[in-house]
Amino acid sequence: MRIFQIVLISLVLLAIADPVVAAELFGTAYSGGVPAANLSITVEGRNTETRTDGKGGYRLDLPPGNNVLIIRGQRFPVTVSPGGTKQDIRF
Repeated sequence: MRIFQIVLISLVLLAIADPVVAAELFGTAYSGGVPAANLSITVEGRNTETRTDGKGGYRLDLPPGNNVLIIRGQRFPVTVSPGGTKQDIRF
């Protein structure tokens, strides 16, 4: 009987748990029409940060939904879809 209760409780917890599934956000950051290398990109409200590569490219793993990128003090709202999202940033 005790094993049945443990299994039942485990199944209930699995059913109500909200799994956090990351999706990839990627793209290129441009400054004045030119790819911007070595920029710091942070995500508002999260402990997530990356830097653009030598060609301005960036990649972040974020949960699907609305997020805000912070680049050079500017806010860039982005929506990440579950299958991943390409979003170029121009400033």
